[in-house]
Amino acid sequence: MADESRNIEIKAKVHDFEYFIRKSEEISGGKGTFIEQEDIFFNVPNGRLKLRFRDKNTDCGELIYYERPDQQGPKLSKFNRSNFGNSKDLQHILALALGIKGVVRKKRLLYLTGQTRIHADLVENLGSFMELEVCLQKNQTPEEGMRIAESLMNLLGVSRSDLQPKAYIDLLEEKFNSAIAC
Repeated sequence: MADESRNIEIKAKVHDFEYFIRKSEEISGGKGTFIEQEDIFFNVPNGRLKLRFRDKNTDCGELIYYERPDQQGPKLSKFNRSNFGNSKDLQHILALALGIKGVVRKKRLLYLTGQTRIHADLVENLGSFMELEVCLQKNQTPEEGMRIAESLMNLLGVSRSDLQPKAYIDLLEEKFNSAIAC
């Protein structure tokens, strides 16, 4: 059984992607790790459920269930995840049982600093974003993680006005629905 993990997250729109990458390299002390991800989201009554593929050449994936409030600024996220082989089969079964909500494709640079993952994301059909994930230790309070996230946000030059309360899948859904309404 997968253990529940917790982190504090911040997501924001990035207007100067190159500047953000330079600042992330300064803070982390190195170049980012390039990752291409495809997240397939399924319809669920609570939280969010996604099957993540990181490598187009394998059938390995990661099933992730998470709960996180849609609010601007630092927020507590609780999640469970499990790795799978034969993920295309799992995707097919989940699609039959739950239906696919949507797909998020992104190119990500991952930087590590302390207990925080800094993501510089280019999200297909949305643009450039950043995410901070402060991985909380078992005895660490959410408030401690929020202080770390806010400090890094300031060091990276992230403006509060650019904070995004929603997940990429929700932003894509809003964009798609507003395009249909026009």
